[in-house]
Amino acid sequence: MRVSTNQFYTINSNHISRLQQETNGTITQLATGKRINTTADDAIGSIVLSNLDQQDNRTSQYRANINLAHNRLAQQEGRLGEYETLLMNLRDKMLQGNDGALPAESRAAIALDLEQGLAAVLTLANSQDENGNYVFAGHRGETKPFSQDSNGAVGYLGDDGRREARVADGVTVPVSESGQRIFMEPANGSGDYRADYRSATMTGKFFVESANITNAGAHVSGDMTVNFGADADGNRTISVSDAAGTVLHQGAFDPKTPLQVNGIELTISGEPAAGDSVTLSPQASADIFASLNNAIALLRDPAGLDSHQQQALYGQALDDLNASQLQASIVRAETGNYMASLDNFNAQHNSMELVNAGAKSTIRDLDYAAAVSDLEQQNLALGAVTKSFAKVEGLTLFDYI
Repeated sequence: MRVSTNQFYTINSNHISRLQQETNGTITQLATGKRINTTADDAIGSIVLSNLDQQDNRTSQYRANINLAHNRLAQQEGRLGEYETLLMNLRDKMLQGNDGALPAESRAAIALDLEQGLAAVLTLANSQDENGNYVFAGHRGETKPFSQDSNGAVGYLGDDGRREARVADGVTVPVSESGQRIFMEPANGSGDYRADYRSATMTGKFFVESANITNAGAHVSGDMTVNFGADADGNRTISVSDAAGTVLHQGAFDPKTPLQVNGIELTISGEPAAGDSVTLSPQASADIFASLNNAIALLRDPAGLDSHQQQALYGQALDDLNASQLQASIVRAETGNYMASLDNFNAQHNSMELVNAGAKSTIRDLDYAAAVSDLEQQNLALGAVTKSFAKVEGLTLFDYI
């Protein structure tokens, strides 16, 4: 077979060029320490590395989200801790005021302490973060959530939403809690129903300790009126009627035994007199501001806490404050749990990054010993081809004539 001069040059040039590219590629690998520097080095390996890099980028974003979420939750947890302390101090003040024998001056001093405490709670409820967003405004972080009118009543202008942060694939964690839940919707101190002591007849002393729905299937929501009477022997009786006057229960009154009526477990303590009555209405929550305002008004009342009605109203306000404190503790505990979950996700991301780093190292990192050996072989081959080409190139037919 005859090989033309042009073919000879082309074949040898291509061979030398290929060897030079291989040598340069090996030199680049040695310089970077990476086996894969371009897709051409290993197409499948490059795809795997690209996927791992994308996963690392997502993980980095999740970790940034976790850090931000942790800071927000830590700030919220701190505010809730301050709120709990405030409520404990206010509870102590209210317990001091729960004495019908206190003179008006002492009651006025305690009322002033409660007013200052209410102002402190209001200020805390309107707390802002480092960016000027209101911590307890729900999704409306730019809106001041709580405002007080000229009568002292406090309203909520935020919403009941909770901001969330994405911390893993398909996983979000709440990073805020709405002021609606914390301050405006603590559980009613007596449960699901609330006694209207202001309109009650209270010749004797009694108090609705709890009224909780225990059998939702048997319960019909609506006002109920509790009436106390006496049998022929003078023993106290109790009857419960709905808003239409239908008697739901009638029997002997025993303050030690809860009453089961209309799917509700009703507990009433004290010694009511025959003819006493009180209306119960559905109400699941009582806001802390209204509870404190009620207590302040009772303490400032010139009549003091002498009557059974006033004592019951004050006890109701004290129960509401206890419920608010419990609500704050629950939300604070939830906040701590969210912070713990963030730590767990962060640890998972750290582990994933280590796994990915190991996988990328296996695929991309260079085996220096093998690379040096390849380079020596490539240089040797390149040198041999170059010398052969130069020697053959110089030959002509005249050398053999």
